[in-house]
Amino acid sequence: MAKCIVVGGGFAGLSAAAFLADKNHNVHLIEASPKLGGRAYSFLNSKHNTIVDNGQHIMMGCYHYTLKFLNIIGAEKNVEIQKNLKIDFVANNKKIFQLKAKSNNYPINILFALINYKALSLLERLNVIKLFLKVLYNYPEDYSNITTKEFLLKNNQSQNSIDSLWEILHVGTMNCKLNESSAEIFVRVLREIFFTGNQSTKIILPKFGLSETYCKPTESFLEKKQCKISLSEKLIKINFNQEINKALSIETNRNELSEFDYLILSVPPFQLQKIFDDSEIKITLPTYEYSPILNIHLWLNKNFLKEKFYGLIDSRIHWVFNHFDHITLTTSAADELMKLSDNEIIKIVRQELAEYFDEFNNIEIKDYLIIKEKRATFKPSILNTLHRKKLLNNLGNIYFAGDWINTGFPSTIEGAVRSSHIFADELS
Repeated sequence: MAKCIVVGGGFAGLSAAAFLADKNHNVHLIEASPKLGGRAYSFLNSKHNTIVDNGQHIMMGCYHYTLKFLNIIGAEKNVEIQKNLKIDFVANNKKIFQLKAKSNNYPINILFALINYKALSLLERLNVIKLFLKVLYNYPEDYSNITTKEFLLKNNQSQNSIDSLWEILHVGTMNCKLNESSAEIFVRVLREIFFTGNQSTKIILPKFGLSETYCKPTESFLEKKQCKISLSEKLIKINFNQEINKALSIETNRNELSEFDYLILSVPPFQLQKIFDDSEIKITLPTYEYSPILNIHLWLNKNFLKEKFYGLIDSRIHWVFNHFDHITLTTSAADELMKLSDNEIIKIVRQELAEYFDEFNNIEIKDYLIIKEKRATFKPSILNTLHRKKLLNNLGNIYFAGDWINTGFPSTIEGAVRSSHIFADELS
């Protein structure tokens, strides 16, 4: 079996290590920070004795490789999968509209979910169904030269349809504005969610904090497989032989390591380029544009929410998640809000929640925690998508992993895990 060094302990690195260890390869995982999880981890808020995620993450039933990863590490019990698709969308008139599949009779259940989504007029619902048919029968590549907004407008989607359906679905999966993303990527996402079976449409939520959900189970799995994990160990240099196209050794802040067959780099491209430049590796990675995510954790004097999550229609806050001991508000593509002070953000939060929920007028915010992830995901723009298609998955015995490589999907958990599965299959 091969000896593999995996650099990076986020979703891509942990899933890479798990996939390789599951095939009985010898794995040494190196992570620069003192914790695992990368951009998706949890921590204890000692003030409230509450486990808090650095950012709220949802998954879907179409996350096939992520579910495979969770199964391998014995963590499938740590997530909750909907019985059928159900999303409660709240309008600023305080009405709740459900996008709900009432049976397992796929795909009729999805068709009726759209027909019964009364945030849209009957004509708007019919136009949505027509667009879905176009998504089904055309190739994503047919839309590589237009933005998602252009795609929606060309297919007779009204502003209300965009505000009440497409914008929320889009920003949750793509983390950018409609006029910034490649329609090719969005069409591929829609096909994956709605046209690969009933299971794919279901929302999946972690039952616990992210670190408890997947980081600790991965650590336990790797230990059982007699793999090594080194925290607070940072990759500094790769000693690469150009003539034989092979990495011979790596240097970290602690060691020089040379006994490996493959080197898997699950590091963001802007960090990886610095390592390559210092190592004289002749490759230039794309300079992606990034999009931020804002997460606001609120502790209230009384929890007024009944459902586990809500989507807000045409709001500066996109999603509200109910953890029962606290709630989390998530805004993707949060460029404007990122510039504001905490006090300004909380003022907006009060205004928005009062506008969308009657009950909030009688609620007191006891405490809050605001987490700004400035480089949460890269933008799946037309230009970035073009750059990704030109990327190589490996350089000799160096393999790349991460949501930024060419998986054809946006910068999501599934994109990161898919990237790991690609080369894990090659090495099997």
